[in-house]
Amino acid sequence: MRCNCEQNLRLELRTVMYTRNVMIRHVPVLVCDHCLTYELIPSMKSDLKKYVDAFSKQPGKISLSLTDYHELADLIYEVLAEGEYSEGILMSKLEYEIGERINLLLDLYKMAEKMQDEDWVRDIRERLSQLSVSLPEMSVMHADA
Repeated sequence: MRCNCEQNLRLELRTVMYTRNVMIRHVPVLVCDHCLTYELIPSMKSDLKKYVDAFSKQPGKISLSLTDYHELADLIYEVLAEGEYSEGILMSKLEYEIGERINLLLDLYKMAEKMQDEDWVRDIRERLSQLSVSLPEMSVMHADA
């Protein structure tokens, strides 16, 4: 993807502070090194807002990793932890890993249905939804890299 200044955006993980009470680590953002701006991955905005709303109601300061709550954030964290990649290779690796994770979750979904575990089925549906929404974005980001 490109920034408003027409430079390529780079994917990285940041810590984001929402209000004075909620700090969320490992938030995937797109960063422009030229104009020093950053933006959330569009498909993650609504999920991140949901987590902020839920945790901001709890008393005291909260610090959490988005990787514990969001499948795409977890995958991005895992891929970035493996090493440094050029942007094109990073996007290809992410697309591949998303596909692999979807296949794994579909296998687990079948098992959860067979066991009639409704909570597990619901959890897997949510995780699959988080990944499937991100696939078109990853393709666009890959095409621009």
